[in-house]
Amino acid sequence: MTPSNLTRTNSESVSNLSDAGSVKKGERELKIGDRVLVGGTKAGVVRFLGETDFAKGEWCGVELDEPLGKNDGAVAGTRYFQCQPRYGLFAPVHKVTRIGFPSTTPAKAKATAARKVVTTPSGLKRSPSASSISSMSSVASSVSGKPSRTGLLTETSSRYSRKISGTTALQEALKEKQQHIEQLMAERDLERAEVAKATSHVGEVEQELSMLREGQEQYVMESEAKMDNLRTLVEAADKDKVELLNQLEEEKRRVEDLQFRVEEACITKGDLETQTRLEHALLKELEQSLLFEKAKADKLQRELEDSRVVTVSERSRIMELERDLALRDKEVAALRQHLESASGDGSGTDPAAAVLLEEVASLRAQLSSQGAGHQAALQDLRDRLEAAERAHGEALAQLQASSSRLSKDNEQLRARLAQAEQENADVIELWRSKLTAAMASHQQAMEELRAASEKGAGGAQAGELVELRGALERLKVEHKLALEEAGARREAEAAAQTRQGDELKAQLLSLAEEKERLEDSLRTSVESTEEQHLVEMEEQLGKLHAAELRVKELEEGGADLGQQAEVKAKEAQELAASLESLRSQQTQGNEDMQGLRARLEEAEGKAHSQEGKMSELSSQLEGRQQELASLQQEKGSLEQELSSVKKKLVETSGEQAESAQTMQELQEKLSSKEELCTSLSTESEALQSQVAGLERKLKAGEEKLDQLNKGKAKLENDFSDMIKSSGDSSVQLTKMNEDLNQKERRLEELQTQLAEQRERVARSEESRRQEQNRAEQELTDTKEKVQGEVSSLQEKITQLEKKVQKAQSKAQGAKASGEEALSKASELHAKELEELRAQAEVTKKDLSDSANKSKQLEEQVKELLVYKDKAQAAESAGQTAEAVERLTQEKGSLQQEKSEAQALVEELKVSQQKLQSQLEAATQQSSSHQEELTRSKKQLSTESQKISSLSKEIEELKTSASEQAGRLEALEKEKASLSEELASKRQDNSSQGKKLEEQCATLSKQVKEMKKREGTQKKQSQEEKASLQQSVQKSSALITERDKELVKLRDEVSELQRESAAAKLLQVAVQMLETEKSRLQERISSLEKSRTAAPATAAVTTDTSPGDSAMDQLSEEKEMSDSQVHRILPNVAIVIGH
Repeated sequence: MTPSNLTRTNSESVSNLSDAGSVKKGERELKIGDRVLVGGTKAGVVRFLGETDFAKGEWCGVELDEPLGKNDGAVAGTRYFQCQPRYGLFAPVHKVTRIGFPSTTPAKAKATAARKVVTTPSGLKRSPSASSISSMSSVASSVSGKPSRTGLLTETSSRYSRKISGTTALQEALKEKQQHIEQLMAERDLERAEVAKATSHVGEVEQELSMLREGQEQYVMESEAKMDNLRTLVEAADKDKVELLNQLEEEKRRVEDLQFRVEEACITKGDLETQTRLEHALLKELEQSLLFEKAKADKLQRELEDSRVVTVSERSRIMELERDLALRDKEVAALRQHLESASGDGSGTDPAAAVLLEEVASLRAQLSSQGAGHQAALQDLRDRLEAAERAHGEALAQLQASSSRLSKDNEQLRARLAQAEQENADVIELWRSKLTAAMASHQQAMEELRAASEKGAGGAQAGELVELRGALERLKVEHKLALEEAGARREAEAAAQTRQGDELKAQLLSLAEEKERLEDSLRTSVESTEEQHLVEMEEQLGKLHAAELRVKELEEGGADLGQQAEVKAKEAQELAASLESLRSQQTQGNEDMQGLRARLEEAEGKAHSQEGKMSELSSQLEGRQQELASLQQEKGSLEQELSSVKKKLVETSGEQAESAQTMQELQEKLSSKEELCTSLSTESEALQSQVAGLERKLKAGEEKLDQLNKGKAKLENDFSDMIKSSGDSSVQLTKMNEDLNQKERRLEELQTQLAEQRERVARSEESRRQEQNRAEQELTDTKEKVQGEVSSLQEKITQLEKKVQKAQSKAQGAKASGEEALSKASELHAKELEELRAQAEVTKKDLSDSANKSKQLEEQVKELLVYKDKAQAAESAGQTAEAVERLTQEKGSLQQEKSEAQALVEELKVSQQKLQSQLEAATQQSSSHQEELTRSKKQLSTESQKISSLSKEIEELKTSASEQAGRLEALEKEKASLSEELASKRQDNSSQGKKLEEQCATLSKQVKEMKKREGTQKKQSQEEKASLQQSVQKSSALITERDKELVKLRDEVSELQRESAAAKLLQVAVQMLETEKSRLQERISSLEKSRTAAPATAAVTTDTSPGDSAMDQLSEEKEMSDSQVHRILPNVAIVIGH
């Protein structure tokens, strides 16, 4: 090979470089419809050119010939062109080459060089003559492609042809030889110039190698700096890991404390539930007692009205008594005149009648004044009651209006809450869709970057990668900002809602306090009016009773006077024929009186038994009072427990908030760790792409070395040829060989450095993988710990469920025992009621029998009056003086009986006062019970309000916990999506990612199951609460029934008391009848004696005025006794009727 080959190769390399530049320009000028290659392997047709929505820059959409693509011309919902699925592919424009342009690879350069070598005339056969040498030299000069060489060749060829044709060949040959030598010398100079160019080219190559070495050293420095940064990051991650472990241990301790407190809260919750049940029962009892007191007040009002009627009837009775007194006065005056005419005494009138008349007038005046004062007091009480009812109605209307207003405000707040939650959900859904779109575009960009790194992209690809990273970071920052804004907005709305709720609670509390204050004022006013009314009623009753006693005394005094007059007028008017009938009637009357006395004794025994029952009822009331006191003490202790439980709930809520904050911090740290892992993975991928670029550069360097070795071989061949031709270039060849050896040594050093760099990169990759494995192991450990904690929590929840079941069974047992006790008490109560009713019926029968017997006695008295008339017709004479003495004696005996009757009346008054005092004490006790019940009602209402507020706070905490759980689920979903992306990027770590996802899924399922269990437990507790409330309502209904039965018993007791009073009045009437009967018997015996003593005076003259007067007196006394009996019997009937 001639030295012109060197120049030929140099010119070919220059032409190849220019061709490569032109090819790159032609590749960038693509058009739709061109046939192109994507990545050097995938052929297709251009269908789209321009910018896209999923990434920045200019992209080329290609329809491939084979289904090796990724889409059908649409990405992220936007269609750019139409093709079959998996036939479409998007790639940057600089990665697409149009088919038809020459390639820039070394293999193609070699092919073109071979084609050029083949086309040269070096294939001609060499001639052994000098002409052949000259022709070879001319051919070599012509191949160089320069104009000077072509001219020389044409001249030599023309001369050669001319000298062959001429005869003077030798001389011309010598001249030509000399010219040829000169040409060779010129060619040697040209070859030297070409060698100098080659050396300059070698210098350029050395400069390029030095640039490559400097770039490699810079890359090594950058990689070492990155490794240092990675080491610092790993150390920081280890520190964060240690801190997180410490925080996890602290959180475990806090969680254990919270679990213990939750258990205590559950226990106290059960106690509180039982206490609330008891309080509800007490409330029902108090309401029933209030109803009872209202009925009592109504009854008192009715009694007032009855008392008014009684006062009217008493007034009419007083008028009748006055009329009777007037008649009695007239009779007394007539009798006195008769006595004065009969006895001949000149004594004056009795001053007692005048005194009695004066007392009657004073009593009338007192009764009229008392009636007027009583009516005024009743009118005042009515006015007060009407004013209190009006105030109560106004307060109720205000409370109803405020409650309706508050209900409307609550509905508006609920609507606002629903709207805000909907808006938050819409914003979250919008950002989720944006994030998914961004993640999809990021994933596609990463896949394209991976494809580009595999195909060997240049500086433009690195720039696009940086741009994509920047865009990804910007999207992350925007997403974080949007999430923070949404969270801040939601927190602000929640704070506003909580403020509104607090304001509404304050309004409700103020309204409830106003309602309680109004109820207290109304209650106090009603109680004061009732007390005043009772006091006035008692005073009026006392006055009426005193007036009745005074009237009775007057009646008795008038009766005594009338009796004396009648006795003096009727002593001598009874007949002896009526003695036998009177005796028989006496025997019958004695028998009847014995029967009446026995019945009276039985009635008194029954009354004593009723008093014993009343004492038993009072003892039961005292027992109830003691039970109320114990319940109040228990209520105070329960209130203290409630306050402690509230404090504990507040502390637990604060600790829950702190734990939620720590959990959020831990989740943020975990997310930061995951971001660090992702950044480390991206950096490792970038390092891998850089290593691949270095490998490509090494391959290019090796190819250049191969080319240089080939050039060296060519140069050695050329130098050997030149040594053969001339010996002057040996020194230059040795120099060039030394230079080439130095370059080879440098290349070897570069290769060793590259190998060391590869080893360093491999070591860094291994360390990164080890750290990644460590981080994944730590994540698995933390997840196992979390699973262990979750299992412990589940065990504690099961224990709590067992405790709740035990408490429920205890509550059911207590409920059953309470029902049994109620049933027993109701049975005993029913038995007592039946016994009392039977006794009342017996007493009623006895009273009816006594009334019948009194009627029989009246009939007998009437018969006696008939016999008296007969005796008056038959009687002829008697001794008036003895009769008068006997009448005086009988008057004394009657006065004694009157005093005894007054003593009995006083005893009855004392017993009545005792009963009245007992009733007043019972009313005072009932009023004190009512006050205690109202207080306990107030306390229960406040406690119920507090419990409702606590339940609302617990519900708010539950809603916030559910929201946090939703956020955690969203974060877990995002985490799952990120883990899936990491799994798609890291094919080696896909199994571990799947395990982590399965663990996360199991954890989320466990959390959901726990939530479901909590929901079921809440439903069960609510159902049990409802059933207990129903049982409490049933027991309260039974208590109300018992209260009604007690009221009935009290009414029956009052009726029995009235009946006992009537029985006592009957007893008094019977005693009066007995006394009257004994008196009549004595008179009859005295008349018989007088009749036997003076038989001779039977046929005296018809002037028997003294005997007639005695008989008249006897008849008048009989009539007075009958009138007294008739007066007493209506009173008895009135008492029985009441």
